[in-house]
Amino acid sequence: MPSSRPRPRPRSRSALASAVLTVPALLLGAPGVALAAESGAAPVLDTATLSPVAEVLNYNGATTTAYTPSSTTGTNGWFTGGEVTLRLSATDDDTVASFRVTVGSDPAVEVPAVRNGARGTADYVIKGDRNSTVRYSAVDAAGNVSAAKTVTVRIDTKPPVAAWPGVANGKVPHSALASSITPTRTDPTPGSGGAAVRDMWIDGTWTYPLPLDPATLSVGGHTWAVNLGDSAGNGAKYTLTFQITTSVADLRALVQRYVAAGKVSSPNGDRLLALLAEADGGDAQAALTRFGRLAGEVVPEGHMRDSLVKDAAYLVEELRGVKHPDIATGVTVSEGQGMARYPFRVPAEPVRNAKPKFKILLFGPKPGAFRHEHIPLTMSVIQDMGRANNFDVDVYDYLSPDVSVPNPFESIERLSQYDAIVGVSSVGNDTFSTARPSGADPNVKVNEQAVLKQYINNGGGFVALHGATDSMHQWDWYKGLAGGEFDNHGSNGGGIQNTCGACNIGELVTEDGTNPATRQFPEKLKIVDELYNWTFLPREKVHVLQTLNESTYVGSIGAGAGRIEGADHPISWCQNYDGGRSFTQALLHNWENTLDPLFQQNILEGVKWAAGQTEANCVTHDELRKLVAAGAADGSVGADLASGLSQALGASYDAYLVKDYAGALAQAKTFRHLVDANLHGPGQATLRTRADELVSWMKVLDDKGATLRFTSQPKSRAVGAGEDAVFSAPAEGRNVAYQWQVKSPGSAEWTDVAGQTSFAIVVTATPELSGSEYRVRVSDPTGELLSRSASLKVSGR
Repeated sequence: MPSSRPRPRPRSRSALASAVLTVPALLLGAPGVALAAESGAAPVLDTATLSPVAEVLNYNGATTTAYTPSSTTGTNGWFTGGEVTLRLSATDDDTVASFRVTVGSDPAVEVPAVRNGARGTADYVIKGDRNSTVRYSAVDAAGNVSAAKTVTVRIDTKPPVAAWPGVANGKVPHSALASSITPTRTDPTPGSGGAAVRDMWIDGTWTYPLPLDPATLSVGGHTWAVNLGDSAGNGAKYTLTFQITTSVADLRALVQRYVAAGKVSSPNGDRLLALLAEADGGDAQAALTRFGRLAGEVVPEGHMRDSLVKDAAYLVEELRGVKHPDIATGVTVSEGQGMARYPFRVPAEPVRNAKPKFKILLFGPKPGAFRHEHIPLTMSVIQDMGRANNFDVDVYDYLSPDVSVPNPFESIERLSQYDAIVGVSSVGNDTFSTARPSGADPNVKVNEQAVLKQYINNGGGFVALHGATDSMHQWDWYKGLAGGEFDNHGSNGGGIQNTCGACNIGELVTEDGTNPATRQFPEKLKIVDELYNWTFLPREKVHVLQTLNESTYVGSIGAGAGRIEGADHPISWCQNYDGGRSFTQALLHNWENTLDPLFQQNILEGVKWAAGQTEANCVTHDELRKLVAAGAADGSVGADLASGLSQALGASYDAYLVKDYAGALAQAKTFRHLVDANLHGPGQATLRTRADELVSWMKVLDDKGATLRFTSQPKSRAVGAGEDAVFSAPAEGRNVAYQWQVKSPGSAEWTDVAGQTSFAIVVTATPELSGSEYRVRVSDPTGELLSRSASLKVSGR
C-alpha cells in the first residue's frame, strides 16, 4: 500500500552534485549507498499472508473480545499439506529490494522482491512439518530494513501412529488382560499431537473404542482396526490381524476371573478348576470333555460360557490330532478419517417475520466466563430455524455487539416480550446479577435474578443448552430451573473433535420417546460430545428424556470419563417449573451435533414447547407433590385426601427412582384414581391433567423396562449316587442376584445353601439327599422372586 510517510522535497541538480562530491571515494562503488544518502526511511511492511487458503473459515474459538477463525487447510490453525507459501509485500519511497525471512532457528534468507513501482512482493515457500515462528522484514535498495513482523506456521502432514506392542508375534492368549494388548497412539514429532481413537472395529464391525477383552472372542483369527486422528485433522486407519490362542492355563485363568467377578459361584468354580487339574495330571481329553459339559450348565450364557466350552472343545481336537491352521498376522495401514473443520458462522441481524408465531431470545455468557466454541454456530442455526418456522429471534451476546439487543434482563417489561429464552452455554456465576449497572444509567443497579424469576413465575419458557447447566452455582432456584448442576466432564485426545478435545464417544439412550423433542431419535444412538456429570441426580426433580450408557465410554482407550454418575446418567430432560416451562439438552458442545437434523429437531421442539406453542408430557413427581401441598394449603384438597395422595405419590416416586416401573405405574394409577374420584372442580384441572400424564409416563417406562422374571425353571433330576445333578434357573432383570435354597428330605424348612449364588447349582448325589428339593431366590432393585422347586432322586437307594 502507498506509504503514509512524508516524501522528501526534490533537490536541485547543483545540490545533488554537491551531495555526491561529499561522499568519500571509498564508498562510491558500494550498492545502494547513493540512494541511502537520498533517503534513510525503511520500507513499510505489510502483514504477510499464508496459502493455501481454505474456502471456508475454520472456527478455533475466541478471545475475550473477538472470534479467532483461521483459513488453514487443517484444524486448529494447522496446514496439512507439505508446503506453505509466505506471501510478502511492502512499499517504499524508493525501491523494495528484498525480504529477509527467518524460519524458526534457521539462518535468515534474503528473498528478492518483484518490483512494481514503489511496491515489492515475494513468495517464500516453507516446507516440512513444523510449528515455527517465522520472522520477516523488508529491505530497500538503500539497505534500510523495516521493523520485523512474525507469523506462526504450523505444518503437520503425518497422521498419528498405532502399534500393538503387547501382541507378540500376532498371538494373543485367551486369558490375556485387555490392558496388556491395548494399542499405543503417538503423533510423529514435530506434529500437532492429540492422537485419539475416533473409531474402532472388531472383525469389521464398528464398536465403541473400549479396551478389547480377548475372552469375548473365539479362538482363531481376528482383526482389530482403529481410526486415529490428530489435532491438525490428519487421520489413518490401522488394522491388526491377530490370532487368539488357548491352553489349560488360559481356561484356569478365565474360570478364576469369572468367579472373582461373581459370574460363577465359588463352588461351581472349584468344580471346574478340579477338572482342569485332572487335565494337567491325568486323562486330559476326558477331563476337558467333562469340563466343557459342566461349563455349559453352570456358566452364564454368552461369551463367558462360549470361551470355556469352545476352548475345551478346541483343546480336545488338538489332543485328537486335529491340526488348526496358523493365521497370517500383522498390521496394515490405510487412509483414515481425521476430524472435520468447524465452519465459521456468527449470528446475523435479529430474525423478523411478517406475522411471527412467537418470539425468543438467545443469550450467552458474560465476559470473563468460559466461552464454548459451539455458541456462534448454535445461535446461527436457531436463527435459521426462526426464519424457516416463522418465529422471531433476538440475540444478547457480547461478542456480537452489532446484532445484540440491549440487556433484556434489566426489566420484566423487556424480558416479557419473549415467549422463551435460550441459554446457549451461558456459563458463569455472573450470568444473572442482583446488582448489574443499568445500561441507561450505570449508577442505577438492576436485579436480573429477580427479573428472571418473575418471568418464569409469569409463565415464561427457558431452554438450557449444554453449559447453561454450568451457571449460577450459588443460586438454588436457578439450579432447579436448569434441572441439573454441572460438576465435571471427561477428557480425550485433541484429535477426537475440533474444539472439543474433551469429547467422548458414547451411547445416547432415549428413555421417553413420546416427547416431540425426542420422538425422532432411535432408542440408542452413538454420539460424540462432551458428557457432563452432575452435582446432584437430575432424576430426583425432572422428567428425564435421554440418558447416557456409561458402559460404552467409561475406560475408553485414551479417554477419561471424569467423576461418573453410574447406572443412571440423565443428560436431557424437561419440567414444568415454578409457573413456567424448562427444557434442557446438556449435549451440543460438539458443533457437529448442532448440524445434525436429529438434534436440530430436538432444539426446535424444545424451544416450541418452552414457548407454549406445543404440548408435551413433562410432568414430575415433584410438581405433583407441590400441587397437592398447594391444594392442602388453600383448602381445595382435604387433609385425608392429601394424605392419601401423598402416600401414593411417594410410593410411585420411590419405585421410579429404583426403576421399578411396574410398581411406580401401579401407585400412579392409585394417585390418579384418588384425584378423579374426589377433585372435579375447574380449579383442579391442572392436577387432573398432571395425574393422567404421570400414569402415561410411568407406562412408557414400564413398557420398556426390564422386569425381573425367570427365563426357565429348575427341573427335577434323577441320578446315580456319586453323580452330579445340575439345577438351573436363569433370570432377567437389573443386576440380578441369586441365592439357592434346599429343603432336606422330611423337612418343612428351606435353608440357604452357602456360596451358591449363581443361576445354577451342582449337587453331588448321595443316598441321603434323595428326596431333597431345590429352589432359587432372585432379586434386583425392584423386588425378589422364588423359582419353583425341583427334586433330586438318587437311584440305587
